Amino acid sequence: MDFSSEASFIRMSDINESLGINDDFSVEKNKNIVFVYTPPKVGSTTLVSSIRLNACGKFTVLHLHNEIMLKVLYGITDVTVLDIIKFNKFLGKNVIVIDIYRSPIEQKISTFFENVHSLHFNVPVDSLNDFDVNRLIKRFNQVFPYLQTNDHFRTKYNVSFPTSFDFNKKYIFVESDGIKYYKIRLADSQEWGMMLKQILNINVDVYIAKDYETEKKPINKLFTLFKKNYLIPANLYNLIEKDENLRFYYSDSERSQYLISWRIKSNPIEFKTFTKDEYDFYMDVALDNQYIGEFQKDHYIDLGCLCMGCCRKRGKMLLRLKNGEQVDDRIDHFEAAEDYLRARAKVLPIKTVNYKSNSGSKTLIKGNFKTMF
Repeated sequence: MDFSSEASFIRMSDINESLGINDDFSVEKNKNIVFVYTPPKVGSTTLVSSIRLNACGKFTVLHLHNEIMLKVLYGITDVTVLDIIKFNKFLGKNVIVIDIYRSPIEQKISTFFENVHSLHFNVPVDSLNDFDVNRLIKRFNQVFPYLQTNDHFRTKYNVSFPTSFDFNKKYIFVESDGIKYYKIRLADSQEWGMMLKQILNINVDVYIAKDYETEKKPINKLFTLFKKNYLIPANLYNLIEKDENLRFYYSDSERSQYLISWRIKSNPIEFKTFTKDEYDFYMDVALDNQYIGEFQKDHYIDLGCLCMGCCRKRGKMLLRLKNGEQVDDRIDHFEAAEDYLRARAKVLPIKTVNYKSNSGSKTLIKGNFKTMF
């Protein structure tokens, strides 16, 4: 796309605005942007929230999986994710793009459970905890070969793909047209703090906040039971043995250890999966019956707001992470603002005031509402 033409420039600027990307370079975070551009269910939400918590004032963070996500969440149909990435570089920003590799069986399980209620069984999520786990195991095995484990770095980024993974640094790095592209592994998430410090080139310690994990969702009971009882059939295990990405992103010893861990949990009996035609028919019916959308905008611990209340809450959460605690709460803008103003009220006598929000009327302590809200 030719961004120098007036029509293209105006359109791309409008898209940036729709995505919440601010192009005012007088603010530091608007000059530096991180695109977490990955397949679903690889740990990307944890990465997004962790960058926001630790470097919110320095980086804008955008989280995208594909063009379907652009269409469903933002109504954008005429550009690709890569177009948006390249446009922001065209504007002169420091642009970083990060992809994540996750081991294949775990990604397939997580992908299956992400929309198991709305897509695979078309029932309210709470009712799934009463299902027989063998019913889910059967359905999972039927669709197993078709649950995608895509590699965006290899197929979407349009850059030269390295011949090998750097097992010392534990990430891939390629710079193309001034854009920095990285590929990290979920298996190294305990070391993400150190890696992000290098990737983002910041001088503060980075603490990782696990976010949007299936164990914390309403379906956690059945998910835990599934993992405990699942034995991978022999023919599906053989598919994983041949997986090219597993061979590329894991060293020989890591791959061997991974395969052994699943061989222990394998079933010698083969399972008959859906044929391609059967799967296509299954998905056609399932999508027609799907009652809730797949994508969600605001499921992050940290949405990136820089108001005083959110920054105060962010600081408290970082302190807990630094002390080795895990954080399960989220930074809700209005709650954080209210907490901040109440804390100030202990020092400065100020009045309360009523205001209306999408969730109804509330009473807050009066403050600088232009800044706070």
